[in-house]
Amino acid sequence: MPLITSLEGQVCYLTDQALHPKAQQRMFEADDSPTYQLLYLQTPYRQHAAHGPLLIRPSTTNAQAQLERWVEQGVAIEIHSPHPFSALVEHWRGLTQVRRQEGPLGLFRYADPRLYAGLGAALSPNDIARLLGPAHLMRGIASGEAWCLESPGSPLSPAGEEFVLTTAHERAIQAWREGVYSRQLAGEHGVAEASVTVWLEQMKTLALPTEHARWEGCRLLAEAGQRAPLSPAQMASLLSHDGPWQQRLEHLQTLVTTPLEADEVHA
Repeated sequence: MPLITSLEGQVCYLTDQALHPKAQQRMFEADDSPTYQLLYLQTPYRQHAAHGPLLIRPSTTNAQAQLERWVEQGVAIEIHSPHPFSALVEHWRGLTQVRRQEGPLGLFRYADPRLYAGLGAALSPNDIARLLGPAHLMRGIASGEAWCLESPGSPLSPAGEEFVLTTAHERAIQAWREGVYSRQLAGEHGVAEASVTVWLEQMKTLALPTEHARWEGCRLLAEAGQRAPLSPAQMASLLSHDGPWQQRLEHLQTLVTTPLEADEVHA
């Protein structure tokens, strides 16, 4: 069946092959002649093109239906634009690396639907216009939550202006990620979400070096049956523990599985 275009122009789909490793294979199984582009080509990340962003314009309604399912599954973004496919390619490639308010240029995972679920609330109208460029609307789903960005004006980025990832943007992304994790861990272990939030703040106080390490600490607490925050004595013991962060987590597990011994030591 021929493709039915939207009233707003062409509909394209953006997927991150790191999230959907078989995207190219599935694309060709559903569509004999799609228009597509590996967006890391002609960028400093060209060697990772087969595992990076993939922009697709389907040629049939059947192929488009498959791509819509990808959107519902949280592995693709739907993009509406009145401009040529080549304009979308140029725009998204230009977002491969973005300037940050603090720090060096950063790799921007613009094809990951989860990015915009956290970022959306912190975006100004100009931010949205710069992100969308020649598109006037994009939508997706992340962790079961739908999001949508719509250009406040004509679908063209303000001339000469680039998108800058601010500290407010980064805080919003981090807060969303932590909220998703807290709800998931709370649901899996029957723990109050507020308890997980407190644990996460305690893991930050312990200066665990990565997000993964902090979440691993929360998981250890949940699996040990912990329901309350760590006590001041337990926090003091952990803060005084030397060695790599993995050893600090091992010490954390010991503290919460042998609470009587811990209290005696610090009585």
